[in-house]
Amino acid sequence: MTGNHQLLYRLAELMLEHEQHILPVDLLFDDEQIGDFVKSIQIDSPYQQMLLEGVLTESVRYEKLFVSYTVEGYFHHVLGEVIYHQTEEFGADALKQIVEENELNGVKEGVEQCLIMQIELGFNDVLFKLIDFGDTILKYCTKPLSYLILKEYGINKNLSDSSFKIEANKLKSVLNKLMENSTENDYKVLFNSINYLQQIQKNKCLVVLYNILSCIEKYESLNFIKILLFGTAFIDQNRKIEVLEIIEFEIEKFSLNKEYPEFIFELGTQHLRLTNFEKSIALFEKSKEIFYLYGGDYSDKLEKIYSNLGSVYWYTGNLEKMRQCYETSYNLSIKLYGEIHQSTAFGLHNLALINVMEEDYNKSILIFKKSLDITLRICGNVHPDTARGYSNLGSAYLRLSESKKAFDLFNIALTIDKQVFHEFHPNLGLDYDDLGDVFSKDGDFSKAKEYYEISRSIFLNNYGPEYSHVKLLDEKINELNDL
Repeated sequence: MTGNHQLLYRLAELMLEHEQHILPVDLLFDDEQIGDFVKSIQIDSPYQQMLLEGVLTESVRYEKLFVSYTVEGYFHHVLGEVIYHQTEEFGADALKQIVEENELNGVKEGVEQCLIMQIELGFNDVLFKLIDFGDTILKYCTKPLSYLILKEYGINKNLSDSSFKIEANKLKSVLNKLMENSTENDYKVLFNSINYLQQIQKNKCLVVLYNILSCIEKYESLNFIKILLFGTAFIDQNRKIEVLEIIEFEIEKFSLNKEYPEFIFELGTQHLRLTNFEKSIALFEKSKEIFYLYGGDYSDKLEKIYSNLGSVYWYTGNLEKMRQCYETSYNLSIKLYGEIHQSTAFGLHNLALINVMEEDYNKSILIFKKSLDITLRICGNVHPDTARGYSNLGSAYLRLSESKKAFDLFNIALTIDKQVFHEFHPNLGLDYDDLGDVFSKDGDFSKAKEYYEISRSIFLNNYGPEYSHVKLLDEKINELNDL
């Protein structure tokens, strides 16, 4: 019995035993037959394959993660096999015809599964030809290209090995093939595939992918520049600054494009993450001035610019300018979205930071709570934004030296993130870092170091040793070692 067959068989057996068609993933973790499959995040594990191919689906209910068969998804998988066998000798044109002419519900998803099967067998040319066709077919090339990227990246590598170095030649070949005589279709599908890979939390793969892309010079395309800006966090630290400088130079030829000020804003955001504060301020101000020159209502863009400017002044300790920017951003949020909106909740979070800087922690707690209440109403109990709301509140209590309350709130955030993400996700890294801060403040340096090292391993696994948060945790661990 194959691993996939064993997995599906055992799931059905457990569903019969428990008399329910949907099972908590926690139950499967402890199962002797398939527990290892479910725990694995490797793309070639039976569980991950069944999720990717749509045979199984995960959902969150009652604050727990559940898995079930996806009848529709399984149908798409089987239909993909039928389409594969019927079009094997006719190539991309036959698949394009099916997508455009066949009215069967699910036929497009069947073509998507057919392409994944072809890639699994090593036949990639049909996918590249379909991308060149463009139009309605592009949407159904996203997951197949994502699967091809993961396949050639090296699905059997150990993601928890911090010394792991990937041989990227196969992945380079995929990108070179995709961008040979490239059109905007190629960049659109690649951008969507990268989005998908980030959604399914394949950050290690994206690190390798982006360090290849950063060496490919396709700056004549605005979509290619968008791809690089989107993934700057995944590029090696030394190369990152060089790439941003190249983009800033190359983007000038698009200065008449309506998207130009948005790209300037994104450049400023990347420099903010690099703590290049003077540069980020200059870019944010430039973006803001262009939007004002355009005329019309760009309140949604300006709201984000003022918010990021406020963050710069938070980091640099300029309370007056921080207050001005955060209050302007919040007022724009109210104007645009009203009281009950996630942007407004984030605006409240920023206002609370003003009180933090003023060391009025009790007032900041009241505002953090109001922000969290809005997030709970909009996003529910199990959502990354909700987790961040609890951790923000915990940080305020920690500043008041109320370690027990801070610890409980950080634990709530960690519990939520564990339900939403896999064990190597950066959000869990933030949670472990927060918990380490509690132990450090309470003088339990051994426990603090333990949590900092867990956090560090997560960020190292995702972004490598040059990432800013890895270096921050190195400093915290070294300080504890010196005590």
